[in-house]
Amino acid sequence: MGIVDDLMRLQSELAAERTHWESAWRDCVELCLPFASHRYDFSGGSTSASLSGLQQNAPQAARRSREIYDATAVWAGERLTAGMESLIAPRAQKWHGFNLDDPFGAEPNDVEEEWLDKLRDYHFAARYDTRSNFALANQKAIRSSVILGTGILYQEENVGRKGIDPVKVPFFYRHVPVIECYLGIDAFDDVDRCIRVCEFTARSAVAYFGSDKVSQKVRDAAENIKDSETKFTFMHAVLPREEAGEFSSKTKDRLFASFWVEVDTKHLVSHSGFFSFPYHVMWWDQVDNSPYGQSAPMAIISDIKMLQAMSKSAVQASQMMVKPPLATMSGMYNKRLNLNPGAVNGGFLDDSGRMKAAPIVTNQNPSLLENLLEVKRAGIRESMYVNLFQVLIQNPQQTATEALIKANEKGELLGPAGAKIEAGLARAVDREVDIVQRKGAFEAGSPLEPPASLQNKAIGVRFTGPLARLRRMQELQGVESVIGIASGLGQYDQSVLDRIDTDETLELVREIRGAPRKMFRTDEEVAQIRADRAQQMEQQAALTAMEQMSNTAKNATPAIQAAMGRQ
Repeated sequence: MGIVDDLMRLQSELAAERTHWESAWRDCVELCLPFASHRYDFSGGSTSASLSGLQQNAPQAARRSREIYDATAVWAGERLTAGMESLIAPRAQKWHGFNLDDPFGAEPNDVEEEWLDKLRDYHFAARYDTRSNFALANQKAIRSSVILGTGILYQEENVGRKGIDPVKVPFFYRHVPVIECYLGIDAFDDVDRCIRVCEFTARSAVAYFGSDKVSQKVRDAAENIKDSETKFTFMHAVLPREEAGEFSSKTKDRLFASFWVEVDTKHLVSHSGFFSFPYHVMWWDQVDNSPYGQSAPMAIISDIKMLQAMSKSAVQASQMMVKPPLATMSGMYNKRLNLNPGAVNGGFLDDSGRMKAAPIVTNQNPSLLENLLEVKRAGIRESMYVNLFQVLIQNPQQTATEALIKANEKGELLGPAGAKIEAGLARAVDREVDIVQRKGAFEAGSPLEPPASLQNKAIGVRFTGPLARLRRMQELQGVESVIGIASGLGQYDQSVLDRIDTDETLELVREIRGAPRKMFRTDEEVAQIRADRAQQMEQQAALTAMEQMSNTAKNATPAIQAAMGRQ
């Protein structure tokens, strides 16, 4: 068997393993994610069958919303998505930094800190350049992890894209819907295999791969303007090099092999490799021994379905009250009532003045049903953490201590899920560093040339966003509590304040609060300022001593003169 047949067989095996996830994804999309760009309808595990449900560029929200009678789960999912993005990777903040990846090494000095900050600023500038597409792709991936349990970012190196400077934009991000991906894990539950099945138009396939790479069928379609938008199915397989074999001597040094295949023709479009895994997976709650994760909506999907059924009943009950069915006397069936305001309906009163048609009104009580609906809505909002993002709205007058306690609670509740999303982003940042390093960013003469003390030292990602700071709010509470107690004791014994290292305390508060490092002077500058101050104090003390001696001598002169006169 050839490599293409092997890859298709592997895709079928991975598709069979994820089958039980697909019904859960379908429910979550239909009830919580109506505007997803793909239909989550599946008809089997083979490559062609799995794609039968893909309908991109179609207004799916309009179709799905017809079956949604209560949008609580939809907007709760959006609120949770926006909240997690703002806590983990807010666009207006530097939500991560770099540090030396050595737990037993010394803390970086000021020069090293400045270079690490410079490297961070470069990555943020490149990442949030609109041409890198990170902001949009990251938002979609977080939404997918929140609603579907699994979100995927695809990151590729910028090589040969027209009109884009590879120095300013060295990488490009794309959100890949989980429906397109068939994932595999290694012995440590890390995703190291991904087979993605997607569609390209003939025109875009030629632009992406090159006309000499695609099959003659795709090339002919691209050259014909009438067929240039015809879609073709492609498969991208990325897996460890040892599993794929060397295959190409040019890329055998890369840890992961990469293959693009035209599914219909089984044509191998390209084979290359990656130095690091390009598909970054983030989860809400990864399932053991599985590459996929569970989400908050999955845990309450029965409540969400029940809320839809109850809401539909409430709508029907309201309609029955506002526009009830009518009962008519015998012989009046074919006579149509005009129910418009002010309309005259002749012949619908008998000789006694009784109506020949009357509404059928039973004991509908929508208000009772509305109370039950609100209980369900509250449960869904609670399960999707909406209440955590409304603390300040509900109680804007809370004290600073109350705010710290609430912030600590938010960090503890959202921390586990946030850590799994951060893990996916950390892998993306590590790959960014790997890409710019191979492009020569750290070589001598480069604007990012590191200090000599950092040569051959590994650096790691350190998250500094709001969620990372929320996790440390209890630490800040401890600092404020200790300082308050020490200040009280200092009124009786000033020596107790000698125990507090004010420099380290201030540095700790700055770190937890997320203030920029450059607001502080360097250690050398502080030492110089303190030395100058000490010298000034010494000089002032000497001048004071001289003045006291002068005043003493001046005051003693008359007495001395008087004593000498008596002699």
